[in-house]
Amino acid sequence: MSSDVQTQFLVVGAGPAGLGLASFLGQHGLEGLVISKASGTADTPRAHSFNPFAFECLRDLGIEYEALQQSVRGRSFQSMRWSRSMIGEEYGKVLGWAEHPSCVGNAFGITPCEYAELSQSELEPLLVRYASHHNFNVRFSTELVGVQELGRDGAQTGYICTIQDNITHTTFQVRTQYLFGADGARSQVARQLDFKYISKPSGGKACNILIRADLTRHMHEDRHAALHWILKPDRTSFFGLVAHLRMVRPWNRWVLVGFGPNGSDPFEGLTPQSPELIQCIRELIGDESVDIEILQIDHWTVRESIAEAYSIDDANVFLLGDAAHRHPPAFALGSNTCVQDAYNLAWKVAYVSKGLAGRQLLHSYSKERQPVGAMLVREANNGLHAQKDVWQSVGMFAATPEEGAKQLAKLSEASDEGAAYREKIQNAMKRIEIEVQSWGAAYNQWYESTAVYLADEEHSRPKLEGNPILQVQVTTYPGSRLPHAWLDIPTRGKKISTHDLAGKGAFCLFTGIGGDGWKEAARHITKSTGIPINVYGIGFGLDYSDVHRDWHDNRGVEESGCVLVRPDRFVAWRSQRVVPDCHGKLMHVLDSILCRERV
Repeated sequence: MSSDVQTQFLVVGAGPAGLGLASFLGQHGLEGLVISKASGTADTPRAHSFNPFAFECLRDLGIEYEALQQSVRGRSFQSMRWSRSMIGEEYGKVLGWAEHPSCVGNAFGITPCEYAELSQSELEPLLVRYASHHNFNVRFSTELVGVQELGRDGAQTGYICTIQDNITHTTFQVRTQYLFGADGARSQVARQLDFKYISKPSGGKACNILIRADLTRHMHEDRHAALHWILKPDRTSFFGLVAHLRMVRPWNRWVLVGFGPNGSDPFEGLTPQSPELIQCIRELIGDESVDIEILQIDHWTVRESIAEAYSIDDANVFLLGDAAHRHPPAFALGSNTCVQDAYNLAWKVAYVSKGLAGRQLLHSYSKERQPVGAMLVREANNGLHAQKDVWQSVGMFAATPEEGAKQLAKLSEASDEGAAYREKIQNAMKRIEIEVQSWGAAYNQWYESTAVYLADEEHSRPKLEGNPILQVQVTTYPGSRLPHAWLDIPTRGKKISTHDLAGKGAFCLFTGIGGDGWKEAARHITKSTGIPINVYGIGFGLDYSDVHRDWHDNRGVEESGCVLVRPDRFVAWRSQRVVPDCHGKLMHVLDSILCRERV
């Protein structure tokens, strides 16, 4: 069958997942096409909290600094508070990822990056520019309407995709070897190719409203937070409305997120010009004099769904981002996980397409990332349920405003019933603390697949002491994230992270004094196979100095041993010490990880 356009890589969707994938594939020197049904990049902030481990991916592209310039930074913006109105009495507050004393060590010890408020509307243009400057055309107002699989073997491997230009209302065909579905919760790729999902019933509807309102005079330091939940159980207009205001830009740009009673959309049928909506927002703020400008209204559905698999065996089609995992925004892992899906997938596709790896390597993508998505879907919905306990405790589920007022009043009563309500709200906020201090959920993405070599490990993964959602496990056990350690460049006095040495499309091998055999082996393997391996010695008299001893404490091997890191900066394998045949050992490990027996 003929086609109008041919490309090796077709990415459907231009959100953080699709644009991230195009950027990472472009970093590997590959060329392709991104299409998006949308008319442009996100025009509302949408996803906003960006964690250090997603920033590490942007750091690998060299755009972390630009992203931080577009971010709202500061520890005080990572907290969450609940109050009767934006400026009214507070019910409680929990400190967030880098603000709570128990988290400060993580903020300065396990990553070279930071938490920040980087809205999707600010992230996407950065990725568009990077991708379009690295061999990927990005085309908006362009929709996938049909897919025909050509085959999975031989010269006919690939897909013919029918594409509609939503400006000219014409269609054309694209033939592609690889097809990536990064097209959101209503993914056409997933529908056309019959991906299966594990889903629970919808958790209801909600609505986002982007507004401009200058609250500078009200935002003294004690009120600084990322999310401000407004709970007024005795309100008469929009009775039962639960809302939070999320700061987009201090202190004049906000997103109001509203939940109605019994899972309803509280603002259904209203427009930006509706006077009752303006009045509602003023009441939520608690200041009738504030000028309100409603910029946009977006309705959405609370979902709990995860793809059973992110790929189809022996077919070059993959899901990533919201096309693979659908969930509410609790735990603030959404856009982060989208970018990290892309980071994991890109190097594998690049190595297979360049002939450096066997195509069985591609099977490890779903094996590694689907459990991460399943955790995100589960914990995000758990976080929303914990919020509902707070709402109930202050009377938001009462049948009438009068009953809501009575229940709220009980919070200050010296009675058994009042004590029970106070205990319930305290317990709910403790559960929510887990959400906004969830370093473990963001860090502990432990991979088990053929792309991780475990045969030389004497023991199974060390058991993590504590809650894996809160506590992080820093280790070089294969399948773990590369530990961050600050290193010094001798004679220059300049600090550099281990993460800055790894990545960039190449394997990285760390060794120490007595590990010269590994360095020589890697040099010969790169020369004979083309597999890029960067080797660095860490120790006295070597390439980098471990002056803070962080690498010594976390490397998990002897000085003459080595730690092999994949291009996505996860540990692939380690050797406790130097071995007689370093070349043979390292080549065997790489053949196994890259499925080269099947090249």
